Amino acid sequence: MLCRAWQPSGGVPVATNKRGWHIPTITLPRIRFGSGQERKDDPALTYYLVIVPALLLSVFGLIMGFSAQTVTAIAQGENPYTAYARPLIIILVSLVIATIVLLVPQRWLMHLAPVMFVGALGFQSLVLSPLGRSEGGNANWVKVGPIMAQPSEFLKLALIVFLAFMVSKSASKRGDWKAMSLAVGLPILTALGAVMLGRDMGTAMVVAVGALGAMWVAGLPKRWFGGLVVLAVPTMVLLVLSNPTRIRRILAILPGTSKGPDESAPEQIDHSLWALGSGGLTGLGPGASREKWNYLQAAHTDFIFAIVGEEFGLLGTLGVLLCLGLLIWGMFRVARESSDLFVTIVSSGVASWIGIQTVINVLSVTGLGPVIGVPLPLVSYGGSSFLFTITAIAVVASFARARAGIWMIGRPDEASAGRDPRLAPRRRSAR
Repeated sequence: MLCRAWQPSGGVPVATNKRGWHIPTITLPRIRFGSGQERKDDPALTYYLVIVPALLLSVFGLIMGFSAQTVTAIAQGENPYTAYARPLIIILVSLVIATIVLLVPQRWLMHLAPVMFVGALGFQSLVLSPLGRSEGGNANWVKVGPIMAQPSEFLKLALIVFLAFMVSKSASKRGDWKAMSLAVGLPILTALGAVMLGRDMGTAMVVAVGALGAMWVAGLPKRWFGGLVVLAVPTMVLLVLSNPTRIRRILAILPGTSKGPDESAPEQIDHSLWALGSGGLTGLGPGASREKWNYLQAAHTDFIFAIVGEEFGLLGTLGVLLCLGLLIWGMFRVARESSDLFVTIVSSGVASWIGIQTVINVLSVTGLGPVIGVPLPLVSYGGSSFLFTITAIAVVASFARARAGIWMIGRPDEASAGRDPRLAPRRRSAR
């Protein structure tokens, strides 16, 4: 048995056995790859990590929305191409708005933050007015003429931007719980209360996680978040117990309380699982879904992920999740690379919002979680959801674009040579 020992003179290491015999050993030098310096993130790569997945998901959502809603249009005696013209126009207009937002300077966004938040609260309050409309048991829609909108989608973005504005303006008081209760706690509670007036618990959960994700990186004492969890858990339990539908959906996923699928009267989640199962590895093919033929409710909105699995299989669903993961990672890179507190908070908040909404939707569709009723970001059919989600992504992309020095119109920024892929560094003339 050998044991390692070092010579007192600082010479080469040797090993000794039980009899005291010295056996020379060889120590290999430590190999370090690279320059040994910490590698900095490429700001241009961060920008494209936000832009490219968002565009891919938008195009794919456009295709899947048409595929899933054609059946509904045919059942109503309409031309599916004509019926899809209206949502197509909404999506194209949303992309134009997002492009404009991409060019908005950060200082403008900070000035507009209070106006956005107050306007979003006023818009959300309209769900209790005669303009409000109920869908799925939740009063979360507003109809003005032929236009139906979901105000809570705008409130998600407005709240995150307003919180970033308030914290950045009072950064020196981030450890003062009284000051932060007014600057942060009051807006969050007001927004959650406005959403819950329409009994939309799913959206309220997304709003809460987006706000907490923004505040987690804001430099607030971490012990405060433990107290929030202690208060949030019993509140959620009371909200669930107050609604029989929520109780039934929770019981449906608990072991020992859920019943098997009733083939004579299958539920929504049963059709969703059948769609995912029939898709297999590669799917039935684009447009070949069977469950969208009025079997699976909300096939083009909250349960679009099941149709993706049926038509494109496991590979298709993994591709969608990969794009969403890259998008979220890109937004967190924006937050990590920035030294501006406002940028960090907004980017983290939007990333948390899209991340938790993706998780909730996938868990609901796959039967691993209760059916809550939130859309899959950028993929689910829905004008309000798509408009404000792509706008929020454009806000984060504008931060990344400004840091990378990339200009979308006109000549690229000379200062970004070597980082802007459209501008090659100038070569020195040989002498």
